[in-house]
Amino acid sequence: MIEPMTKERAYAILGVDESASFSEVSLAYRDLRDRYHPDKNPAFRKEYAEAMAAFKFLQLLY
Repeated sequence: MIEPMTKERAYAILGVDESASFSEVSLAYRDLRDRYHPDKNPAFRKEYAEAMAAFKFLQLLY
């Protein structure tokens, strides 16, 4: 079952504090995107999708 995205969960997935600036959130997302990209690491598709969903969710808040 897919957990619903919450603000707290999105920050946790990206590994940043809730007081992080949008720039810090973007950097964290890019790091995870590069690390988990399916073309490089097919085993991490779920992590890649979660990082993308977390970033998109947080984009709406900034």
